Amino acid sequence: MSEQALVNPVEMENIAVRCGKEVLELLDRSEEAGVEEIVEIMSGFSRDGEEASNTNKLQSWKAVMSRMLVKSLQAGDTVFERISHAVYLATRGVVLAGNGPQGRKLAEMALRRVGAVDLTDRVVAAAEILVAVATVSVNVHGQWYKYLTDNM
Repeated sequence: MSEQALVNPVEMENIAVRCGKEVLELLDRSEEAGVEEIVEIMSGFSRDGEEASNTNKLQSWKAVMSRMLVKSLQAGDTVFERISHAVYLATRGVVLAGNGPQGRKLAEMALRRVGAVDLTDRVVAAAEILVAVATVSVNVHGQWYKYLTDNM
């Protein structure tokens, strides 16, 4: 990553989107991908393709990125809580409103808060699966659920 500040917000967003896409491709390709591989991708994004002239500095930046990423993936972390809540709201919107335009709009609104609108299709697909599983569960266990609620 560059030590120089990115002046143009559009440029920063483009880099974030490209980086996010590469990380998603990595995670789709490999179930065993970990923090090291993600940090390697993130460290490859520098302004104007600059190369780190000092390998010690690059290793230091990778260590910082790695620590920040690990910390942000822990429950209780503000970033983790905010993103997981946005994904929850997006999924809930699709489950309750359907996977049509209204459900997608609710999902996009929730994901936009955390800059994750690009994940709308994935959230909609996951919500569709969740609805299918819930439907099967009710069909298979419906009588048992009714018995449990009647005897509470």
